[in-house]
Parts: sequence; structure tokens; C-alpha cells
Amino acid sequence: MSLDPHSGVPLHRQLAAALRARIAAGEWPEGGLLPAQARIGYDYGVGKATVQAAVNALRTEGLIDVERGVGIRVRAAAYRERVAVPRGATITSRMPTVDERGELDMPEGVPLLLVVVGGRLRGRYPADRVDLTTS
Repeated sequence: MSLDPHSGVPLHRQLAAALRARIAAGEWPEGGLLPAQARIGYDYGVGKATVQAAVNALRTEGLIDVERGVGIRVRAAAYRERVAVPRGATITSRMPTVDERGELDMPEGVPLLLVVVGGRLRGRYPADRVDLTTS
């Protein structure tokens, strides 16, 4: 897929979409490495900043992890747990703090689900590993 600098869509978003599509198509399987950022830039005819912005977008979405000295790895889908929440509970999401990410062993880019019942916090769950359901 070539990028169109005249489309009105920023190049880093076009590149992120192209990489996302290749991941979804299985070209780079879960746990697999993407090409080096320099190679991605060469293949798509864009600069380092454009590649970095696209990689940051995919990392924020939770699709990839960037491992220093290793490369860009497609994140493996986590086992999903079903958690029953009471009817009437309020469920909200937000990005976790650094401390919460550490406590819950959450990778960067994954939202935190908060369950509140009667005005009191009843649970915090990583959105990539938990499906909330009413009982």
C-alpha cells in the first residue's frame, strides 16, 4: 500500500493504517517482529519522524510493543476472563497510572476498566484481559 501525501490524511496516520492492516492480515503474527523502523520508512518512502508517530499510535492502541534492542513486536492476545458485575454498576474506562500498570501487570496503551457500585469503587480491570458482564 502506498501513502498519498495529497489525501489530506497525515502520513503517519496512513502509515499506521497500512501497518495495522498488515498485522490484521497475519503478515506479522502475534509475537512476531515487524521490520526495523528504518526499513519501514524506506519501504513507504517516509522519514523517521513519520514512522515513529505511526509506531507510537499502534503502541497506544495496544497492537504492538517496542522492545529496546529487540524491535517492534506484535502483541499477543491475552487470555480473557469474564467478570460478573452487579446490575446498576457504573463502568468507566481511563488510562491507568504508572503505578496501576505495575500493580496489574498492564502493558502501555491498555485502558483500565473501573466498576463503581453505589458510589464506591468495586474493581479495576485491564481492558485487554477482562470482559465485564451483568449478572
